[in-house]
Amino acid sequence: MSDDIGSYVRSGEKLLWKGRPQQGLRFVAFDIFLVPFSLLWGGGVTSMLIGGFAAAGLFFTLFSLIFLFAAAYITVGRLVHDAWIRSNTQYALTDKRVLILAGGFSQDLTSLSLEQIDQITFRHKGDRGDIVFGRERSLLSFFGTRSMRSAFAIWTPSLSDVPQFIGVERARSLYDEIEGLRSPDRRYG
Repeated sequence: MSDDIGSYVRSGEKLLWKGRPQQGLRFVAFDIFLVPFSLLWGGGVTSMLIGGFAAAGLFFTLFSLIFLFAAAYITVGRLVHDAWIRSNTQYALTDKRVLILAGGFSQDLTSLSLEQIDQITFRHKGDRGDIVFGRERSLLSFFGTRSMRSAFAIWTPSLSDVPQFIGVERARSLYDEIEGLRSPDRRYG
């Protein structure tokens, strides 16, 4: 990752915290469904390829390879893809904004004013946790998305169009600090 997120802090802002998402492969609750589904899908496609090649010929085999590629992504590729994106992602909290510098093939900066965040969801497991800035999408809403990136968020959480800190350390104290910065007493008192 070429840029440091600290370079995006504006003059007059105070950098309070910076961190990175949890590294490596990361499973989420939805994987209780995705893992068995992906194994069934992959097994079904593999058996179709083995049995269908002799019976249906080259076209059927090529068509089935598309489904085999999708099965490979759902089974293993999505976990590796998510880990790669998180390995190139940085987070920061200033006294005025939340910053997310997400990597991948390009770097995208998301900047959220603390005053304009309408909802924060906090999920924790031990010392780590996720802090989601905005309304989380329901499972069914992923199927009607306009962007391919948003559609893949069901399989790869780091692609979600809802800004979030994923698997950060000392998540509870960070969440409390963010809520303290958003409190009306602090802003207007």
